[in-house]
Amino acid sequence: DGWRLIVIESDGSVRFLPASGLTGLGNYALVDKLRERFGPGYSVISIGQAGELLLPGAGIAVTDLKGRPNRFSARGGLGAVMGSRRIKAILISDKGRVRPYIEDRNTFIRLAREFNVTVRENPRSKALKDFGTASTVAFVNKICGLPTRNFSTGQFEAADLISGEALREKILSRGGEGVVGEACTPGCLIECSNIFPDQNGRTVVGPIEYETICLLGSNLGIGNLDDIARLNFLCNDFGLDTIETGCALGVMAEAGLVEFGDARGFEKIVREIAEGGILGRLAGSGAALTGKVLGQRRVPAVKGQGISGYDPRGVKGTGVTFVTSPMGADHTAGLTIFAPIDHGKRDGQIEASLNSQYTRAAYDALGLCVFLQSSVGSKPEMIAELMNAAFGEMYDGSFVRELGKKVILDEVAYNEAAGVTAAYDRLPEFFYSEPLPPTGNLFDFDLKELERIYLR
Repeated sequence: DGWRLIVIESDGSVRFLPASGLTGLGNYALVDKLRERFGPGYSVISIGQAGELLLPGAGIAVTDLKGRPNRFSARGGLGAVMGSRRIKAILISDKGRVRPYIEDRNTFIRLAREFNVTVRENPRSKALKDFGTASTVAFVNKICGLPTRNFSTGQFEAADLISGEALREKILSRGGEGVVGEACTPGCLIECSNIFPDQNGRTVVGPIEYETICLLGSNLGIGNLDDIARLNFLCNDFGLDTIETGCALGVMAEAGLVEFGDARGFEKIVREIAEGGILGRLAGSGAALTGKVLGQRRVPAVKGQGISGYDPRGVKGTGVTFVTSPMGADHTAGLTIFAPIDHGKRDGQIEASLNSQYTRAAYDALGLCVFLQSSVGSKPEMIAELMNAAFGEMYDGSFVRELGKKVILDEVAYNEAAGVTAAYDRLPEFFYSEPLPPTGNLFDFDLKELERIYLR
């Protein structure tokens, strides 16, 4: 019967309060209002206008260590779920402290220190701190897997202008509030986040991630980080997944509603979300629905979810993940870009995808950052030993893979019960039939090869 705030205090008490005067606000203005009303001692979980409108592309914003609503549970329409319950925001007191029980604290601390050193000394960890997730742009462009102009080609002529190196140089040269190597949580070992400033050193948005650079940049024909940052900010403010929105905008451009490269044209469409415009609502509804409404054939989505920043013809192992993952086109479910294989050939792709999917599912279940995989992914015994010290268990190195496989099989069973069967395990037709310039690659795995791969 009205919009609500949920306030969770450090003593465990919960209040449901009216969200008077807060509906219709974007996440940034909303957090400012909540700070005025409740003070700075709360973390905030919130939705913008997209969540209020129940748009399928809506995500949930979470305040970062400095109180900015920059962190997102973005994919899968979670903001619409929160909006359907008429919850505008959840405030959680930061005064509470939890001291977890650890079976063998001394052993756990020793193992944790060894774990931390292994992560810190890994070259990939250092690259992520220096260049963020955008460190991948140049490599993916080189191997012809960078989504460009609605996945019509695998290389972008302006990739060097939106690369991790370009991002770092621009942030450092502008100074001011710009930051390179920011932590996303207390104790973060990777520190891959950033704050992107304008020409006067004032914050525009943060962090700008690889996926956002791809889907709101190269996929739209935009080769300017300032333009990408503005689109990123609008998506954060309105509460939208940048991947899904970028895919939808790419379909709109192919349909002739805006020209590729027209940053202001794309920005105008996104701004309509706050204004209730029909094109804005369409973009916020995701690529699959946008393609249906506009009658487009080339729609990059699997199981209704927009494809993220790897063309499956150029990064075939991740294409296997897109097809088989219970979540649809989700790179976080099993990215293969760092596997030692030729990403444009068939050999080893299914195995690389499965290994990554199992490891990442386990990491998610354990609350571990997926970027630890590059340093400890080949050393699952380190994680097993930490688990043993913490909980008094007797796991060995097979624990991680077994846990990940169980998680995925549970997800597959859930999907099948909901009617999402193996019949949905398929990329859009054009990935099978349209050679990807400049390599001419196709996604050349048939349905039988990928069917029930988890049962191998």
